Amino acid sequence: MKKLFTLIAIICIYASTFAQVQTTRTFTWDGTERQYIEYVPALYNPENPAPVVFCLHGLGDNMNAFSGIGFNYVADLFGWIVITPQALDAVVLGQNFGAAWNSGAGAENVVYNNINLGNIILNEDVDDSGFLMAVLDSLENNFNINTDSVFFTGFSLGGFMCNRIAAEHSDRITAVASVSGTFGKFFTPNPSAPVNTLHIHGTDDQTIGYENAELDTGVGIYSVGMGAEACVEFWRNYNVCDVEPILTNFPDTKEDGKTFERYLYENGTNGVKTAFIKVIGGDHEWYYDPQNDIDYTTEIYKFFTNTMDFPSSVDNSVASELSLFPNPANSTIAVRIENAKNSSLSITDISGKKVLNLDLSENETNIDISDLSQGLYIVRINQNGNISEQKLVVTR
Repeated sequence: MKKLFTLIAIICIYASTFAQVQTTRTFTWDGTERQYIEYVPALYNPENPAPVVFCLHGLGDNMNAFSGIGFNYVADLFGWIVITPQALDAVVLGQNFGAAWNSGAGAENVVYNNINLGNIILNEDVDDSGFLMAVLDSLENNFNINTDSVFFTGFSLGGFMCNRIAAEHSDRITAVASVSGTFGKFFTPNPSAPVNTLHIHGTDDQTIGYENAELDTGVGIYSVGMGAEACVEFWRNYNVCDVEPILTNFPDTKEDGKTFERYLYENGTNGVKTAFIKVIGGDHEWYYDPQNDIDYTTEIYKFFTNTMDFPSSVDNSVASELSLFPNPANSTIAVRIENAKNSSLSITDISGKKVLNLDLSENETNIDISDLSQGLYIVRINQNGNISEQKLVVTR
C-alpha cells in the first residue's frame, strides 16, 4: 500500500514548529500482551475535549506502517488524538498469515488436497473488539476525550474490523470509515444505535472482491464476507437513511485509469448519514492526492466532521485571493477576498462544528472572534461553489 499522503486544502504550516508526543503503549489484555501507538499533538489541551480516531491496519500489515496514512496531520491541525493498534498474528493449520483482526472474516468449507477443512476464521479466539474498547477506556481515563467524536477507520481486514466494532459498540462509536473491507462472513451485525458509516471500495479490487468479498486464500477463491454494495445497503437500511442518494462525480483530472463517485444517503435516525465512494477501476489500494483525484484520508476526515457537502478539490485561483489578518488573532480578524459577490464564509472548530456562518458583501470584512476559545480553526470561503480554506489560530 502506498504510504505518502497529502491533505487537500488543510496543509499545516505550524505543525513542524510544535512538539508532538508519539508513544508505543503495551498492556496485557485477555492474557496477551497487546500494543498500540498513541499520538497526542501539541495542540491537545486537557481543558478541551479531544476527538479520537482509531486507525486499523490490514492483514499482514503493522501499526508502524499504517500510522503513515495521514491522520497525524489531522491531529496537528485540529487537536485530535490518533490511536494505531497492532493486531496479533493469525496461525491457521500451522501457517502464519500475519497480523489479523478477528473481524469475523473467513472462508466456509475450505477444501485442500480433496480434504474439507471446514470453516476457517482468522483469529476467531481473539477478543479484538474488547481490546479496542479497553484502549478507549484507557483514553477516557487519562485524557479529556470528546465521547461524541470517537471515530474508527481501517483498510482491508482493518475495514472489516471497523464494521464489526461499529455494530458491536454502536453506543460508543460516532462514525466509521472502512476502505476495502465489509462485514465478515462469520459475523452477524446487530447494532443497538445508528452509526455514521462511510465505505470506499474499488470495482476492480483483486484482493477483496467488490461483488462478494472474494479472496484468494492460496487454497482457492472464497467469499470472506459481504459485498461492497450490500454492506452499504445494510447500514443505509439500519440507519433509516434516504433511499435515493446524493451523487457526486469527482473531477477526473488525473491520468490514473480511475474515476470516483460518491453516494451520500442523508436524513437517517438522529441525523446520521451513510456514504459510499465507488472507485471505478480501483484496486486494493489507498488512493491519495496528488497521484489520484481524491485523497482517502481527506475524504474520511470530511465525513467524520460532516463536511462532505463541500467539493473535494479546491480552486487554487480562489484560494490565492483569500487572506486573513492578523493571524494568529485574539479579538478581530480582517477577511479579504478579491471579489465577494455570491460568497459566504464559515469558521469551523477542531471537531468540525461550525461556529460562525455569514454571507459576504464587501471585499474586506472585519469579524469579531472574541467569543471563540483558544485553538485552531478553519476559515472557509464558498464562492459560486469554489472553496478556499485557511487556518486561523486564536490566542488568548
